[in-house]
Amino acid sequence: MIGSVSGYIEAERDIEDAASWDPAFLHWHRDAEVARSAVLSSIDHIRVSAAVRPEDLPLKRMATLLYALIESESSSEFLRLADFLDSHEQLFSCPGTGPVARRVSQMLTAARMQVADLASLSALVDPLDVAADGADDGPVSVAA
Repeated sequence: MIGSVSGYIEAERDIEDAASWDPAFLHWHRDAEVARSAVLSSIDHIRVSAAVRPEDLPLKRMATLLYALIESESSSEFLRLADFLDSHEQLFSCPGTGPVARRVSQMLTAARMQVADLASLSALVDPLDVAADGADDGPVSVAA
């Protein structure tokens, strides 16, 4: 999941700075669509699989959150979902000190960093929407 989310983020970044008249834009846009489909498919496999051990639960929750973030239809929806990660931190953490718990904690940390990376994509969070929302409601926090 972490790898496919990273691929999606990079594909979206490729088209953010490209002009639509650039001959390569069409290929980059197609690559971004393929990466989006791949990441949603990868996450969906995790979401529908059964949790085998307690350490799987925070990963399934993170997968569900990442899916919802990528599928969000507005900046405000994305930001509310990202805020859920911070406000319900206990749901997205893995207690324990064993090797499995440490590895899961590392994956959850990587996923948290990806949430921040997703928030930097204009395809998911329009900076103008954030500025307008921030003017009325104060600063908007995004999970890091």
